[in-house]
Amino acid sequence: MLRRGAHKIAAYRDSDGIVHERSAACTHVRCIVDWNTAEKSWDCPCHGSRFDPYGKVLNGPALVDLPPATPEST
Repeated sequence: MLRRGAHKIAAYRDSDGIVHERSAACTHVRCIVDWNTAEKSWDCPCHGSRFDPYGKVLNGPALVDLPPATPEST
């Protein structure tokens, strides 16, 4: 995870070296996700939502993917 000012960003570097940046705030109740190295997923410690490395929902209660990092946060 990266921090740019007040913004927390979930950043993942794929096997081609491309960095994918998403908001680190879970879309359920805005807790900050943590990287799960074993599962290669972004996991929310508050209610158990999980997202793939690119921010797509794997498990709820979140129903919406992590949004891209906004220009204000880069």
